[in-house]
Amino acid sequence: MAAIIFIVILIFIIAIQAFLPKFLRESEAFGIYIPDTHVKDQRIVHMKNRYTQLILTSGILIIVIFIGWLWMFRPAEEQIVFSGMVAQIGALIFSMGLYAKNHISLANWKKNEKWTEGQSERKVVDLQFREQLKILPSLFFIIPMLITLGLGVLGLSQYDTLPNQIPTHWGPSGEADAFAEKSWGSVSALPMITLLLQGMMLFFNGAMKQSGAKIQVRHKKRSRQQQLAFRKYSSWLLFVVTITETVLMGYLQLTIIYPEIMSASVTLGFTIGYLVIILGSVLYYTVKVGQSGTRIAVAEQDVNPENVIDMDDDQYWKFGLFYVNKDDPSILVEKRFGIGWTINMGHKGSWVFLVLLVGSIFLIATLL
Repeated sequence: MAAIIFIVILIFIIAIQAFLPKFLRESEAFGIYIPDTHVKDQRIVHMKNRYTQLILTSGILIIVIFIGWLWMFRPAEEQIVFSGMVAQIGALIFSMGLYAKNHISLANWKKNEKWTEGQSERKVVDLQFREQLKILPSLFFIIPMLITLGLGVLGLSQYDTLPNQIPTHWGPSGEADAFAEKSWGSVSALPMITLLLQGMMLFFNGAMKQSGAKIQVRHKKRSRQQQLAFRKYSSWLLFVVTITETVLMGYLQLTIIYPEIMSASVTLGFTIGYLVIILGSVLYYTVKVGQSGTRIAVAEQDVNPENVIDMDDDQYWKFGLFYVNKDDPSILVEKRFGIGWTINMGHKGSWVFLVLLVGSIFLIATLL
């Protein structure tokens, strides 16, 4: 079962990475802003297609080698888990290396050929945009947190009846494979981890409301509708993740409190269900919405002004992956290469969030 799980995840990672350029804005390629005058440049089209081909070819090779190794050596579950992780990391490293090569090439073309020269750069500000957002209210995320808090209190109330060894990790087979001595910390660790994950989803959902909209100057109506849809679907994806992790972690907490309900097959079923829902939701989100809502069909057409382009903000994107802009009030910003959001490393609030996150993880680790 572990082998099947890792093969499925590997296929998912490779497919998403390979076709990622097709789910992004035309005006952004490999972390570089592309003005409208060059979005149809055949060199860029060829670069995207070549990227997809190479990622698919290397990915298929990795999968074939992994399956061949499984068939020839019949490894133990621990070896499968380790090798599966190595295969996933290898696929990601290769894709990032290819991304880096393309990023540098595009940056050089843009600089040497002066793509934005002679054009007026403008930024669209829509004062009514936030009023029309359809992001889920915070209550949708707070209720699961209250459920987790209740399970944590229940675990502590049953402290005297709990076994001396508390499960802290469950393997791909559904069996607990790591334990810690019973303590207030080990009994509370799982609910605390769950609360941390739920808190992150709540934070991201709220930060999206304050995030500035990237409305294109030459496609105002279309990009505005796509931006609204992108945020709505992003909020629902966060909610789906919150609910599924609440169900899975809640079940695991109950198996600690009431070991008699523990069943490896049921635990495996919950785990597989969690993976199916999460991977399926991300896949639907990617294909249906795309980055910045670019795959959302909009009937309204714009009258495009000539010699006007969006603001070139490449200077704020370090290697096209890390956004650093202290003058931008947004904590959360849309990714340039990838699906979803990233944080503004130039905002003080982002560093407060990261410190709290790392501190919480360290605190939970010391309790085990």
